[in-house]
Amino acid sequence: MSQLPLWDGSLGQRPSLRPLSKSKIAAGYQCAKRLYFEAHHLAERDPMDPGREAILKAGRRVGLVARGRYPNGVKVEEDPRYHDRAVAQTRAALEDPRVDAIYEAAFTSSDIRVRVDILARTKGGWDLVEVKSSTGFKEEYVVDLATQVHVVEGSGVRVARAMLLHVNSRYLWPGGPYDVGSLFSLLDLSREARAQVPRLLDRVSRMRDVLRSLEEPVVAIGPQCRKPYRCPYFGHCHSDVSPHHISRLPRLTPKIYQALVQADVVDIREIPDGFEGLNDMQIRVHRAAKSGVAFMHPDLHAQLRAIRYPVHFLDFETCNPALPVIPGTHPFQQVPFQWSDHVLEANGDVRHSEYLHPDRTDPRPPLANALVEALEDGGSIVVYSGFEGRVIRGLAGEFPGLAPRLLPLTDRLVDLHRLILDGYYHPEFHGSFSIKNVLPVLVDGLGYDDLEIREGSQAALAFISMTDPEVPASERAQLREGLSAYCKRDTEAMLRLFQVLTKERP
Repeated sequence: MSQLPLWDGSLGQRPSLRPLSKSKIAAGYQCAKRLYFEAHHLAERDPMDPGREAILKAGRRVGLVARGRYPNGVKVEEDPRYHDRAVAQTRAALEDPRVDAIYEAAFTSSDIRVRVDILARTKGGWDLVEVKSSTGFKEEYVVDLATQVHVVEGSGVRVARAMLLHVNSRYLWPGGPYDVGSLFSLLDLSREARAQVPRLLDRVSRMRDVLRSLEEPVVAIGPQCRKPYRCPYFGHCHSDVSPHHISRLPRLTPKIYQALVQADVVDIREIPDGFEGLNDMQIRVHRAAKSGVAFMHPDLHAQLRAIRYPVHFLDFETCNPALPVIPGTHPFQQVPFQWSDHVLEANGDVRHSEYLHPDRTDPRPPLANALVEALEDGGSIVVYSGFEGRVIRGLAGEFPGLAPRLLPLTDRLVDLHRLILDGYYHPEFHGSFSIKNVLPVLVDGLGYDDLEIREGSQAALAFISMTDPEVPASERAQLREGLSAYCKRDTEAMLRLFQVLTKERP
């Protein structure tokens, strides 16, 4: 079934449209309905979650540092409300031979507005530089660059090269000022961007047809709601959708999704028994949703009983910024700065210990030493995913002297996420096995909504701020409390889930 929008032009059209922007064009590539909402119903956007906000804030910082690679530049008006003023400032800077680079250069052509991260003077023209806080190429970057090339050259400015400036993950930061020549890598995408322009213009024409309509396009929810990014109107479009919609099937492929849509199946409970192509997990989810009864594999209890006391419930928090903050680390390197350990004794007693690094010195040696001391009494170590194992093995590789004490810990790991994934499913999970979804279903009154910090990317940004000496001491203390509470909740969650599952019977 096609996911193209359906609309009736006979209902009338808007007399005029505002110019498109490259962000709206990107929205239109994802979904016609998202584009329509971006232009006409911006108030329907979902509130921005703290994790996404943290990612955007980090990306803006990368953009500012990247300007150091193109010195002697000028910044034009950045407020999007004053685009025409920024265009005039850009034109003046282009004509000034003393200016080697323009930051946030503004252009309008073909009724499209763009901002160029960096426009750098070069022989015979200007290099168009798009800065990304990633480690390399992504397909959607080509459309972004193609839009800019088309508009900039339509404004009469010759683009010598269309470049992607991305973070170099091999750069090792020794401390001090960043070496921007080594921190970033350049990728010339001129050929790809120019080849994309004709297709881009065809898509833009169809986007304008969508925007002229007085009726929003009808687009079925589906994989495009999450790809390449979760749509900012996800909550709005899903507000009237059954919690058992087929899009919630775990590990759903486009092929199976289209097969279900073509069979007029939109609810997991309505999937015919024996529907071809479903994997074992999807069949399990279908049966549980249809019956309303939780599934519990008969082997799950035996697997839980094999867990040895004292049972440790372990969780790490890590920091992997695009711009390193710990000397001796690479961009995006996962650096553990915190752990929490709830311990359940055989008699039911519970104790807790934790480690949270206080500053921007390397947290790994003291964190690892404290960890092996906390776990030296034996027993199983329950985690929720393979992440903790990777962190421990990473520490052992970085610090060979600690490896004899760290590596044996991995033999004691038990992945509770895997046990639940293979052995338990409740209809109220609605296709998600995230601990933040599983916990409130199985443990009444326990979740994450009462916390200041609620997810990992937010925690990583909090650590960066907590260890920044320029941040006021009172704010740093508050961040420390928030980090402690968040990591502690993760291990308490595993403890409570373990207790519930050991009591439940198949």
